[in-house]
Amino acid sequence: MNVILLGCGAQGKAALFDILKNKSIKNVTVVENNSDSVADFIRTLDDLRIDLRSADANDAQELLELFTGADIIIDLLPTIFRKHIADIAIEAGVNLVNTSFQNHVESCHNQAVSKNVLIMPESGLDPGIDLILAGKGLRDFDEVDSFSSSCGGFPVWEACDNPLNYKVSWIFEGVLSSYKRPGDLIIDSRVVDIPGDKIFEHSKEISVKGVGKLDMYPNGRASTYARLLGIEGVKNMGRYTLRWPGHAAFWNKMVLLGLLDDDPILGISPRQYIAKVLEPRLQYKDGEQDMVVLRNEISGIKDGKPKRLVQQLIDRRDLKTGFMAMNRTVGFTASIIAQMVLDGRISGKGVMNPGKDIPYDDFIQELKKRDIFVEEWFE
Repeated sequence: MNVILLGCGAQGKAALFDILKNKSIKNVTVVENNSDSVADFIRTLDDLRIDLRSADANDAQELLELFTGADIIIDLLPTIFRKHIADIAIEAGVNLVNTSFQNHVESCHNQAVSKNVLIMPESGLDPGIDLILAGKGLRDFDEVDSFSSSCGGFPVWEACDNPLNYKVSWIFEGVLSSYKRPGDLIIDSRVVDIPGDKIFEHSKEISVKGVGKLDMYPNGRASTYARLLGIEGVKNMGRYTLRWPGHAAFWNKMVLLGLLDDDPILGISPRQYIAKVLEPRLQYKDGEQDMVVLRNEISGIKDGKPKRLVQQLIDRRDLKTGFMAMNRTVGFTASIIAQMVLDGRISGKGVMNPGKDIPYDDFIQELKKRDIFVEEWFE
């Protein structure tokens, strides 16, 4: 079996490390423009199945030639390429996994069906594991009244040595961009729109078992999430980001001051300036751990009685491999799902839905093999 891995940044390295453990994989073509940035890492893997290539992501013909004959593509390139890559994968007749929201590729569905191609978006952490857990949890209820999904990546408390109690395990400019992304909540069966400059005004506190108190603030559109999960009639729903307490209050002030605006001043936008100044100061040191916390809460009627289900995942940096929790939960998940497509445990054609189309028990077992554990309990 031949795999194409597009992009070998932090998440791509984790995906590559994981998929090479599968001895039935005959070849992994790693496509990375900045090959110098991954060459040392690839040398440490010492695996002759790796073929490192450089390619222009904008060159459709070059990618088509590269994709032809592959068994699956794992696309970890920037989000702007998602539809472009999906179109070429369909033309090449190759199944595709990526980690972005379904809306980037949902227009490809009919074309993918006609070419018998499977596209599985949302194959990371958030979106990804959150949807897989939610799909299973929601199916266990006879009636769902409310659903809350929250997720975040941040340093363990012992590594919080800066005034923000935050460090970078993702692209920081993208993180700052999300701090002004419009969203919505479903409150008393009504969709409440939240402008991008107001999301931190809707923050609240949550207590997470094993972690303590955290800030949670809206992340994207809960109404879209409800549609993907088939619970449009839910009375209350929210999708949230998690951070250590005080994060929301600080960044709300930054938004109000215009320091996350995109309009350039003296040749650079305030958001880009803040990213360039802060990112070097918010890096993890060797031996420091990040933490990923994912928590779904579902309330409704089960077996004729009111029930509340909590699904929770907590992961930390693996100091043996060096992979951050964010790398593991995103990169490993993309690798797991790609392998489940390859071995036939995930099948179908067109744009798939991880909340419905990924076998839950098999997926949870694959996470366990990688020391990533999900807890579930009823209250």
